[in-house]
Amino acid sequence: MKYTISKQVDEIVKNHLETIKRIILENCNPRAIILFGSYGKGEGTILNNQPFNDYDIYLVEDKKRNDKFYEDLGKKSSKAIGFGGEEFVETQNESYDKNRFFHVDIRGLNYNKLHKLKKTTRTFEIKYASQILYGEDVRSKINIQESDISLSEAWRHAINKSCLLLLSMNKERFNGNFKKDEKLIAAYYSIKTFLACCEMLLILKNRFKGTYQERNRLFKELYSKEFPDLVKKIDFATKLKLNLEMTKIKDVVKFWKEARDTLYFTIYLLAKTLGIEEKDKLKLMHEIYMKLPFEYFDPYLPSHKLYPLQYLLNLKYYLRTKHFKTLTSWRDPGIRVIFPAFLLLYAIESNEEFQKLLPEIYCYLHKLAPIEEDTFEDYRKAALYAYGKYYTQKLI
Repeated sequence: MKYTISKQVDEIVKNHLETIKRIILENCNPRAIILFGSYGKGEGTILNNQPFNDYDIYLVEDKKRNDKFYEDLGKKSSKAIGFGGEEFVETQNESYDKNRFFHVDIRGLNYNKLHKLKKTTRTFEIKYASQILYGEDVRSKINIQESDISLSEAWRHAINKSCLLLLSMNKERFNGNFKKDEKLIAAYYSIKTFLACCEMLLILKNRFKGTYQERNRLFKELYSKEFPDLVKKIDFATKLKLNLEMTKIKDVVKFWKEARDTLYFTIYLLAKTLGIEEKDKLKLMHEIYMKLPFEYFDPYLPSHKLYPLQYLLNLKYYLRTKHFKTLTSWRDPGIRVIFPAFLLLYAIESNEEFQKLLPEIYCYLHKLAPIEEDTFEDYRKAALYAYGKYYTQKLI
């Protein structure tokens, strides 16, 4: 099997996966074990001739188990191959360590419900860009085509990448003071943001592909004349995703800012589908806040009129956080978190910019998380707390 662009690293990955497979089979009897994500695509990231970041695995069973079972199995597998098994997304002020945060992400799928999987980019990749490590090849039971992927998926990528960019950068790093492996994660999440922008703009054209390299080729085909500079950036990011050569990034903070600005531009283009033409970031976020929650869940609900059901996600979020104020809004916390996170990506520039954006950031954020003081770092911590609490539910 091919996991990366390097035969040498493929051998390391193969040995890791054999250990992970053994541990899984000692603890359960799945119908299939699927390698998903970058390594499932054959495009796993290489860093100094070693695998980097994580392995994504699905267990297909007759009955899906509770999340704790999969989390414990993932941590046990991570430890067995010599890594910490922690998830960086669950932290707010931690310094990044590539060994501590290399993890095995294990999730479950119900064998009898494979044909009912949501029409997401994740489902598309499971079907068309994954590898069977054990058992039955169940991918034929999954029903999805590229035309099934909705704009809601593009918005989900926008939300995730706004938060991950914020996670990878604080004031100290922005001013050039990086510790341990912090430059790595800032570069990596910037790369992932460029690639997510590629995905979002492909979805905007009602197109999609399973692997990074296929998307890169399709993006060139569709956007070379319209956005030639962006095509070059996506191509550069795609190559770096395959082999993270840090020497090719001369200035990590500048690279991060380019990723942030590309995300801004992409969100602006997505907003046009909601009838929004606003370019000013404050007004743009407000318009999206007013319109997106009415549209976002359409692909996942039997009727548009059922959009108020997203309030149930507020209840779930409250049970995890005990933050009562979240219950005073009907909008999904998973949507609402993009607004403070995105604005904080620009508030980091200076105290003047932070003060300018602060009133709007507060309006979005105080109903999602407790805020200790009116400082950038406290607001960043609150936004990442909200993101971590919501997205570690692994709803999609």
